[in-house]
Amino acid sequence: MTDRYPPILPLLPLMLWRTPPGLELILAQEGVPFARLKEAHRLAFRGGRFVLFDGRTTAPSSLSGLLAADQVAIDVDALRTGEPSDPFAALVDHRAARAAWRIGPWTLTERVARQPKAWVRRRLIGKLRRAVTRAGGVWIRLAPFPYPYRSAFSFRVDLDEPLAEDYHRFAAARAPLAECCTHFVSTHAYTHHASVWRDLRHYDTQSHGHFHHVYRAPESNRLNLERAHRILHGFGFEPLGFAGPHGRWCRSLDDALEEMGYLYSSDFQLGYDDLPFFPWKGERFSKVLQVPVHPVCEGLFLEAGVAEPGIIAEYLGQLVAARLDAGELAIAYGHPERRLGRMPEVLDRLARTVAGQTLVWRVTFSELARWWRWRAARRWLVFPRQENRLEIQFDEWDPQFDLALEIHRGPFHCAVPVTGPRLSLSLAGLAYQRGASLEPILGPPEIDPGSISLKSAVKSAIDWETVTPLAEIPRSSLSNRVKRGLRWWQLQRARAST
Repeated sequence: MTDRYPPILPLLPLMLWRTPPGLELILAQEGVPFARLKEAHRLAFRGGRFVLFDGRTTAPSSLSGLLAADQVAIDVDALRTGEPSDPFAALVDHRAARAAWRIGPWTLTERVARQPKAWVRRRLIGKLRRAVTRAGGVWIRLAPFPYPYRSAFSFRVDLDEPLAEDYHRFAAARAPLAECCTHFVSTHAYTHHASVWRDLRHYDTQSHGHFHHVYRAPESNRLNLERAHRILHGFGFEPLGFAGPHGRWCRSLDDALEEMGYLYSSDFQLGYDDLPFFPWKGERFSKVLQVPVHPVCEGLFLEAGVAEPGIIAEYLGQLVAARLDAGELAIAYGHPERRLGRMPEVLDRLARTVAGQTLVWRVTFSELARWWRWRAARRWLVFPRQENRLEIQFDEWDPQFDLALEIHRGPFHCAVPVTGPRLSLSLAGLAYQRGASLEPILGPPEIDPGSISLKSAVKSAIDWETVTPLAEIPRSSLSNRVKRGLRWWQLQRARAST
């Protein structure tokens, strides 16, 4: 049976039928509206003209009785063509691996997300955009930054060690960037440094945990987070963000952050150099937003034998400039203690990079997270009208942030401010410009997915670390008892040698 007077179906949102969660993740990052279909009913499918499905799990013939004559089915399995592995699995991969950056004669290494998710996202979105537009659709997204900004910059400061003098040196150099700095404090390091806490009250300050470690045991992670939260609260802060020590992420840590009501976290062993995203946890998406950073800090240069601050400053300055020129989110990070507190050249170079750029949003992590969560909650539709016009309709209009739409046509795009719940556009009357590409400038690092050494495997198995006081390591598990024994033995050897 066909409709006598079929309704005009919207060009957006995209309708998702049994597609991989990785597709939802990147569509949300891109700001392209979509709706996930939950039941095989014709009326449920009428929410949009384009229905995306996965040919690996759904036969195209099974859709024949569900689609109207003017609907188009797009098999996202075609997006896997040419990829080194299943890209949708890569987008929800939680594993980490050792990565290497070749910078001049030096090789810098860090443990980061095993999959280069930002590069996977850009490739998949490019393929999907071409598939939709070839089928007669349009590609419109919510701009990644409030109008009129075209890019954004933020700086993450990790306070790990109790060196107040270095912090204050860093603070003096921070002044030109203070409005876009977020400080993540390991409270064990700074509990007794009142001068640092007094200064931090003027800036965005969040949790880095109490002890500088992410534990294997869920209860240890919870206790570490709660302890840091109490201390921060006692000093007058209301923490809503977290950064995992060493960039590490695990599900139990995320569970605890959810229960404590945290809005965001920043963990480069889960994702880096990317737009913010909500991680997939196996059966649902996390409620805690991930804010990815560039994982190369000044410490990696020092570990590689580069002690010249000018080299470090120039690398970070060029990195930020390239990302801003490409309309991307540029987030660098570093450490005051024994590093940035003694390298004012680094902050000075970053400040000069963003100075005078009125279309760069200088933003803290907390404000960025509020914006991104607000953006993710927008619901909107795009209807075709006569004479190559489009009508955009927003549900539950909210003017909290200034919003823009980006219309993409091939390699060109334009931004249009949104001032109300309804907007009419003529695609032919817009001024388009060619977007800058990031790919030729900054590629992903080299990933070593090889097996770890026996020593590393043992350390991982017993959750080896030396930051938790011996008396505070619980005896509740075999691994903790082994760790306690080894720590005690290490302590005895140290005493005997003095």
